[in-house]
Amino acid sequence: LAKGEKDPELRKSAIRNLGLMRRPGTTEALTGIYASDASPDVRKAVVNALFLQNNASALVALARAERNVEMKKEIVSRLSLMKSKEATDYLMELLK
Repeated sequence: LAKGEKDPELRKSAIRNLGLMRRPGTTEALTGIYASDASPDVRKAVVNALFLQNNASALVALARAERNVEMKKEIVSRLSLMKSKEATDYLMELLK
């Protein structure tokens, strides 16, 4: 549903639910959706889902690869709220 659904609201809901799951494979599914979908709303839903998982590692990887300034700001904003060494290290890297 999160990958193939045509209704954007249903897709975002499915993505949010993936974020609430703490099962193996959810990170890969979410980052795959992020990579394959150009919709800013869907990408923001993926960022929020990874934030819900407290998945700083995946968010840092997305931020490093992101070329769209607005999306990068969205990711960095979420990372700034996380109490994670990886998130903090990345934010410090940006400041240098």
